[in-house]
Amino acid sequence: MSPLIEKMLTLQDRDRKMLQLLREQKDVPARKQLIESRLQAHRESLKASQEEIKKLTATLKNIEVEIEGKKDLIKKYRDQQLQAKKNEEYRALEHEIATVQKQIRAFEDKEIVEMERMEELQKKQTEHQQDFQAEEKQVAAELQVLEQRVGNIQQELDQFRAERTALTAGIEPAWLSRYERILQKTGNFGMVPVEKNCCGGCHMTLPPSVVHEARRGTAITTCNYCGRMLYALP
Repeated sequence: MSPLIEKMLTLQDRDRKMLQLLREQKDVPARKQLIESRLQAHRESLKASQEEIKKLTATLKNIEVEIEGKKDLIKKYRDQQLQAKKNEEYRALEHEIATVQKQIRAFEDKEIVEMERMEELQKKQTEHQQDFQAEEKQVAAELQVLEQRVGNIQQELDQFRAERTALTAGIEPAWLSRYERILQKTGNFGMVPVEKNCCGGCHMTLPPSVVHEARRGTAITTCNYCGRMLYALP
């Protein structure tokens, strides 16, 4: 293999590594959003449980107000009984008191049910809070690792770009120009080997003359089908 081909392959190795790094760099915002979305899901679950507790607290408060109102009404009826002059009036007030007492028991039964529900919601909220705090730490750690990776990517890119500049200085402009156009078009390989008389890129069978020229390695040889530059394996 000629020194020029070896240098071209080294250049291609650097270019492919840079392309991979650039793709990784481009994916960073999406990866960051995905990590943060996990925390947001926990945050929304915690907020939902807090809202449920808030609504139930208001419901329990209204029940207490209703019970106190009914108790005040009973007290009023008792006072009226003391003023009653007829048995019919007294019995009518007693019936009203019994009705209100029944209403109070209904409210108290409802209050017990809602208080049991409150215990479940508070337990659920505690679990959500713990999950959120744990996920918050995990997300912070993952974001820190991601930020470190971003810095490392940039360092690696700078290193490969410097190496590329040094490599291209010793490559013939015609070869370099053709290679760069092909690489930009294919997005993966600008140079591929001849493998069993086939192109290592598109795997199509090459004409014998093309295979011969690739093995000589003295001139630019390209695949008749995909246009990639060809070289012969040692």
